[in-house]
Amino acid sequence: MTVEGVQPGVRRRAERRDSIHNRKAVLAAAHRLICANGVDHVSMQDIAAEAGVGKGTPFRHFGDRHGLIAALFDQLTEQWQPGALDRLSTPDRPPADRVRDFMGELFDVIVVSGRPLLRALEGGHANAKSTARYLAWHAAMTPVVAEARPDLDARFLTHAVLTTPRAEFVDMLVDGGDMTMDEVRAGLLAMTDALLAAPPT
Repeated sequence: MTVEGVQPGVRRRAERRDSIHNRKAVLAAAHRLICANGVDHVSMQDIAAEAGVGKGTPFRHFGDRHGLIAALFDQLTEQWQPGALDRLSTPDRPPADRVRDFMGELFDVIVVSGRPLLRALEGGHANAKSTARYLAWHAAMTPVVAEARPDLDARFLTHAVLTTPRAEFVDMLVDGGDMTMDEVRAGLLAMTDALLAAPPT
């Protein structure tokens, strides 16, 4: 027993629980503040205050703002991505339908729910993990696109489809134009359908 009467193993487990709780609190607070105010108007100190933790806690868990933004984006995708890639790759439906469904899910999860985070990543906060994530999507989609359009360069076509719903483009259409998010989503899926439609015989 220690002087305080608590076994070291018990203390370490309690510290781990506190650490996990604080990490989740910081992520939740950062998501609320960034979605409400934009990433450029939220400091690490703001996030710590919102989360109810010490000023140094966000830095201990995430290093800096770049690390925190990347962790938020990881959290946004980690539950969706494995199932989405499985559905994309399972040959139970026509390939064009699978690509269309994947792009619809990606738009809903990444763009609708996380546009401020996506904007931040596109603005220079991307890291090796976010690049690897995109490459995983591209690797999974390319053979499905090739199945739908064997007459075209599937690698390039996949890049064209995946990079269309970037935050800057959506911002231009929604904030600087006269389109709604539903209209942008519908346009993305219509474009995907047109690109993957069977070539004329």
